[in-house]
Amino acid sequence: MRCVAITPEKTVVDQEVEFIVLPLYDGEFGIGENRAPVVGRLGAGEMRLTLKGGSVERWWVEGGFVEVVDNATTLLANRVVELSSLTVEGAKEELRKALSRPSNTPELSKSKEGAVQRARTRLRYAEKIASAK
Repeated sequence: MRCVAITPEKTVVDQEVEFIVLPLYDGEFGIGENRAPVVGRLGAGEMRLTLKGGSVERWWVEGGFVEVVDNATTLLANRVVELSSLTVEGAKEELRKALSRPSNTPELSKSKEGAVQRARTRLRYAEKIASAK
């Protein structure tokens, strides 16, 4: 089965996999071979790709959509980076920026809330990576 992850800048992942676990906005979603077609909204979190041979790649995925059809999973995401590239310092800086965003209208408040939530999730993953080293 094929997995393709595309950001506005480039195609980040394009490879054959055995199994995929994605962070949807309401929880994790597993995709195996011959999965029925589905479209979903991505959240922020870890994407795990089980490759042929059993090794696992871990990616940070943030926002966007996923489509599964004919053994092809396509992500159109705001951000996709190797999970190991997340740093505690970088995540703290993104959280600081998110917390300093204006929130003086309902729209800005909702946008700020989402940015803070994504930054906190990113920080938890970065801390988890750092403690495993």
